[in-house]
Amino acid sequence: MAQRAPPRFVILDRRETKYSVRAVVAAAEWGVKGLRADIVGSLGELVEVACALARRGFRTVAGVSLVTEVVVRELDQLREAVARLRRCGALAVAGGAHATGDPYGTLRVLGFDVAVVGEAEETLPELLEAFSEGGRDALEGVRGIAVDYGDEVVFTGRRRPVDLDEYPPFPYWRGLFAPIEITRGCVWACGYCETWFIHGGRHRHRSVEKVAAYAEMMLRRGLRDLRFISPNSFAYGETAPGRPNVQALAELLDTLARLAAAHGGRIFFGTFPSEVRPDYVSDDTVRLVAGRVANRSIIVGAQSGSERVLKLIHRGHGVEDVLRAVEVLNRYGFQADVDIILGLPFEDDEDVEATLRLCRTLVEKFRARIHLHTFMPLPGTPFEGLRARPLPPRVVKEYSRLVGAGRAYGYWLRQAEVSKMISDMYERGLILGLRGWRLMRVRRGGPSGTAPPRR
Repeated sequence: MAQRAPPRFVILDRRETKYSVRAVVAAAEWGVKGLRADIVGSLGELVEVACALARRGFRTVAGVSLVTEVVVRELDQLREAVARLRRCGALAVAGGAHATGDPYGTLRVLGFDVAVVGEAEETLPELLEAFSEGGRDALEGVRGIAVDYGDEVVFTGRRRPVDLDEYPPFPYWRGLFAPIEITRGCVWACGYCETWFIHGGRHRHRSVEKVAAYAEMMLRRGLRDLRFISPNSFAYGETAPGRPNVQALAELLDTLARLAAAHGGRIFFGTFPSEVRPDYVSDDTVRLVAGRVANRSIIVGAQSGSERVLKLIHRGHGVEDVLRAVEVLNRYGFQADVDIILGLPFEDDEDVEATLRLCRTLVEKFRARIHLHTFMPLPGTPFEGLRARPLPPRVVKEYSRLVGAGRAYGYWLRQAEVSKMISDMYERGLILGLRGWRLMRVRRGGPSGTAPPRR
């Protein structure tokens, strides 16, 4: 019997999700023999390429990685594109943070056939092969997805977290690279954050050997700047919450420093696209970074200047931890860029003033820069559906003055508009979030899907 040709996979690559898309392409091509994904740059091109393949008789999967901000901004365009994909016979699959937090709405509101819930490294290759071999009827055997069967939505069950060492962070064989993910998951479970909901409540680390191997690939290809993805860079190698593994961090940084020196490269650590928790900043951790990295600023996640609010959002640190962290960073020659979330829904006037006071202190005493964000009620988080608290005009002016003086930055004003749009969509039933789980049938039992990669 002739072997069936591999499925065709077309995926949308856009600025907001470029790092995750590269990991998804790597997982798909790593796990499905003979697969080469078609990477496109717009919704229109996604439809055009996927439908052309489907009309030629290929079993074709069209993939979109969704973040909630894009969903609210492009709701109508997404719905139209998905409807066209389904009409031409392509399987419309959504993944990413929004699909994980709101799988039911992703299917019934946006119209996708399948929502990948959680990590894609194992799920996506299985989905592609199942669809190639058996069409839609074979999908319920794939763990980690929600599928719309018309009369019901079925969730096939969660997978166990993947071993990062088993999968490449980017498709290096295509010459496509991205910051290297060194840690996944988070133990702190902050109420506004999707990270722990998507990736689980414990840290998983890519080994030093694997991180070094991918870093060397990049350096040999002529890339000189090494950057890393982590929910908390100083938690690398940590096995117990709140106790940095200084030995593991030193081994990682020393190994990377030797590689960078040999190839004329530079290390950027604790800065974009990552940050550090203030309670992990100490003489021991900062001393390791000083002299080994090229960045002169480190991003510190403070989020609020109110002790009451820090407890409510489950941060696990206090205001004094923030001040101490910034002072230590200054002592070793680093500027602190401090993340602050404005408009948290349960703040009162005193909390707002406490955060503004903290920002003034950080700017005036430590020459810090404030990275301003506005609270987003993201699906799948404990705070989904809550509305951001509008700031008093006087407070908006204060933060705007900091921005004008170059001591604060960020898209906080635009985020305030998006936050309101997200809340409106909850009220209109266009985002279901955790409520949608009650409307799905959950398949119990079956394998947890931990098969090793094929390549």
